[in-house]
Amino acid sequence: MLNEVDLTQYSCDWPLTSRESQVLLHIALGLSNKEIAKSLMISVETVKEHVQNILRKLGANDRTDAAVKAVRVGFID
Repeated sequence: MLNEVDLTQYSCDWPLTSRESQVLLHIALGLSNKEIAKSLMISVETVKEHVQNILRKLGANDRTDAAVKAVRVGFID
């Protein structure tokens, strides 16, 4: 389950918060903001904020680019 992923190993050099990392994992699975919100039990607006933070912190152009960057650094298999 994505909510149970151990994110502590990324805390030293991974710029995302735990929640942003959870959102990124859901993005990589191809989920919409609405689906992510339902899965994480947060509002769609909160998901949108997290997505914007993820894009900014990773220097990504879009959701796909963010997921690709996460794969390249080994955050996502």
